[in-house]
Amino acid sequence: MDHFTVQRQRLRSMFGVFFGPEVIEAILALVRPALRLGPDGAAAVRFGGTPLLPAGAPWPTWNGRPLDFLCAVDFGELAAVLKVPGLPTEGQAALYYASAIPRPWGDEPGQRDGWRLLTGDLVEAEPPEGTVSYPSRTLRAAPLLSLPAPQEPVLRQLENTYSGTLQVYEQLHAAWLQHTWPDDTPAHQIGGWPALVQGPLDPGSRRTSEERAPGTSSSSGDDEGAAAEDWDLLLQLDSDPGLDWHWGDPGRVYVSICRDQPLHDAWLTLQAT
Repeated sequence: MDHFTVQRQRLRSMFGVFFGPEVIEAILALVRPALRLGPDGAAAVRFGGTPLLPAGAPWPTWNGRPLDFLCAVDFGELAAVLKVPGLPTEGQAALYYASAIPRPWGDEPGQRDGWRLLTGDLVEAEPPEGTVSYPSRTLRAAPLLSLPAPQEPVLRQLENTYSGTLQVYEQLHAAWLQHTWPDDTPAHQIGGWPALVQGPLDPGSRRTSEERAPGTSSSSGDDEGAAAEDWDLLLQLDSDPGLDWHWGDPGRVYVSICRDQPLHDAWLTLQAT
């Protein structure tokens, strides 16, 4: 029996205690396949250690600061474990970020160069002075069925259709996260739904140069959900003492990619409390 069959049965059993068949099917239709990064699994993802850059590429900078190497991904290796919808199935990419405080949160268009997702054949590179080096660590990828966070627009739509479900769903979502990452295990993930610290990521509106009046949002209701469909979560990087990553308490870094744009146009969002 494969991982997804087992996980889907667990989800069905969990929701079946509180919801009727129609609501259960509506929720299960929202799940997205993803890859959980941890000690067990197949393909390896490299975190920290000696930086990797595309051959011949200059070291990325932001406002005169050299960016810091966070991780490198081989999409071909990951695709051998699971072809995650919306993500590449070949090639390599390295993520760099101005991780030291003050760091960009991805909430303003002018912060665009505060991170880089560099693609190509990666080779080891010598970091320049001023970079932050993180411990070397290898995590492995295992299939995961991810649930949308209660803050996502699709859950508001579900509540509008089946009134009274959201409050119970919030508790079940938290229980599924605890099952997926027990004992405060860092929630590193590739693809799927993000485990949000705050509200929906909404990278499309954050990268635009259009100015909006304070207190207004980029979209609402169905428009917000439609805009979100153009973007996929590529990476979710949690705070992790083993990597000396401290994004907040809690705090997570999310890297999203737009389906009609190249990988290097990825948008990073930091959420923290």
